[in-house]
Amino acid sequence: MMRELANESESADGIFQQLLDELDDVVVVRAAETGKTLAVNDAVEDVFGYTSAEFRSLDIADYTAGPNSPDEARAQEAYETARKVGSATFLWRAERHDGDPFWAEVNVSQTMIDDQEYLVSVIRDITKYKTREIELERLASVLSHDLRNPLNAAKAQTTHLREQTGCQNEFVDRLEDLHDRMLNIVDDVLTAVTEDQQITDIESIHLDSIVNDAWKTVGGDGKLKLRDNLGVIEADRHRLQRLFENLFENAIVHSDETVTVTVSKIDGGILISDDGPGIPEDDRDQVLKYGYTTAESGTGFGLNIVSTIADAHGWELTVGESVDGGAQFRLTGISRDHSDEDNINPTRSSSSWSEKIDDHSHEQE
Repeated sequence: MMRELANESESADGIFQQLLDELDDVVVVRAAETGKTLAVNDAVEDVFGYTSAEFRSLDIADYTAGPNSPDEARAQEAYETARKVGSATFLWRAERHDGDPFWAEVNVSQTMIDDQEYLVSVIRDITKYKTREIELERLASVLSHDLRNPLNAAKAQTTHLREQTGCQNEFVDRLEDLHDRMLNIVDDVLTAVTEDQQITDIESIHLDSIVNDAWKTVGGDGKLKLRDNLGVIEADRHRLQRLFENLFENAIVHSDETVTVTVSKIDGGILISDDGPGIPEDDRDQVLKYGYTTAESGTGFGLNIVSTIADAHGWELTVGESVDGGAQFRLTGISRDHSDEDNINPTRSSSSWSEKIDDHSHEQE
């Protein structure tokens, strides 16, 4: 019996080691007290360029990029944190065997086995992600300064021309429209490359008010209808308004006639519907992707930005058909702040709001 149990234990250990070796991420087991590397899976050869035996003989400094790197101290600090609280995560500039530096994300966990303390590190190569992030930051800088500022100046000069000369000319009108169009494209691209950043500025937001503000910002032909009080949710105010602005603009741009957009509260989320032409079923998986548009004046960023903002909040966005045959966007997984819902009294201008008593909804044109 003891021999059978021993064989089963050895078999389980072999299966566990095989599973570790199948992982693309590097898994390193260290003795917590000494920092000595005790075990590493086969992925270390693909990621670092060392064999398992070679890697076990190295110190952290040997595969940290640059001499006296702050990343080495950051790694040591993370290990100490993991020993105190159980886990830690840090970004790290590592170095391959051939001297090539790369970005890594390291998740460290503390574990006890037979009264012995160990640190298990999972190291993931995120060089492609970090490179893209750096490139997007550079692009955002160019858009913010090198393109937007000259366009704003050009638009101001066009406005000055009209005011000084009293010029009412279709060519000046067209010039102003082109400047607005270019600025909108810059704003959409800038939003697309920055909105995937982690949401940190969360607050309780009255949905009625922010939906109202977004509708006023978009302008254009259309009618907004709010069903009952939409309640209070936890979100980033700026990005939430941007989400609604893009949904409203999408409804207006794709409708030849005056469109009605209805925003209503559903269980665990929000429903945004319109009575426009709708989105063909075959296209619903594509409309949220970067660059997709069917409008001549569209940039292909609007709904992608909506999707990105929703993802950043941890919400789920689905596209469907409204009861009127138009487009319907369903946002679910939203965290509501019920503490303030009984005191909802968002500011509503009497000139822009009228209450429909029959269905308890509010409309704005």
